[in-house]
Amino acid sequence: MRIAIDGRSLAVCKVPRGWDRYTLAVARELAAAGHDVVFIHRRGSVVEDSLLSRSGLAALAPADHGGIHWEQIALPAALARWNADVYLATIEHGVPLWAPCPVVLTLHSVTPHSYRDLVASGTLPPPLRAYLGYDFRTSTWRYAYWRSQVQRAAHLIAPSAYCRDEIVRLLGVSGERVTVAPLALADEFRAPRASEDVRADALRRHGVRLPYVLYVGGYEPHKNVRGAIRAFALTRRAAPSLQLVLVGTGSVSDAIVEFARQQHLEGDGNIRFLSDIASDLPALYDEAAAFISLSWRESFGLPALEAAVRGTPVVVSGWGAARE
Repeated sequence: MRIAIDGRSLAVCKVPRGWDRYTLAVARELAAAGHDVVFIHRRGSVVEDSLLSRSGLAALAPADHGGIHWEQIALPAALARWNADVYLATIEHGVPLWAPCPVVLTLHSVTPHSYRDLVASGTLPPPLRAYLGYDFRTSTWRYAYWRSQVQRAAHLIAPSAYCRDEIVRLLGVSGERVTVAPLALADEFRAPRASEDVRADALRRHGVRLPYVLYVGGYEPHKNVRGAIRAFALTRRAAPSLQLVLVGTGSVSDAIVEFARQQHLEGDGNIRFLSDIASDLPALYDEAAAFISLSWRESFGLPALEAAVRGTPVVVSGWGAARE
């Protein structure tokens, strides 16, 4: 089977985020199973030493004149020229409204709709912007465009039964169109623990000291990083030597740093904000006293699974797919 996969995110990133790791793993497994796999990305977008260039898989780069033009004109034309049997849109969008082959869309979450539902039901206090970081009402045209892609996809993939149920309930999608395919751990998280010296070197590189509590995830408002910081500040009253280490994707906002200062955590290395760490993550999991994630809801929560497999005690909020 000839399978094309959205490679736009891989072309511009050097350090993998959650859905980048998902895309790479899906592509490699399909290639190992004997399928003909190719990434499709925007022309001129590949950065030096990107995830795409290091993947070892073939890539196509059709010419385009912008995001919507790429999705709706350049992409379908490239799929037709390559004679694709199926196209995998693995990062929650990118479905052409017309395509020469079936399109399978992965929805890792329906975050805006989920939080709108939580606020509307009174489960969380308003405003909605406090959880999303933007005004959902000002994105009407983007929402309509995205909804049309969801409806156009031949099939949807969700990482958990919780996420599937939200897709069905909040988007009005038939349950028959959604398949649950739980996320799997990358090989490095299943590997044996590194030596004590290697683990110690990893901690020194990032200014981490023992003992510490670890958070891995995004810094977006709905991740409730402030809640984790507040809980840590209370915990330090009984364990003053404890450090909080937060590993996020992208840079941490000034507002979160200021919140940590208000909790009197800015001095003596009590809290460490790290970003875009890849190779040292297993060592950070291995040495952590505990892993914490207090997100208001998670549609899967891969870092919690990574921590658990490494033998690290896990503390997560009971909302979303965590119990599942």
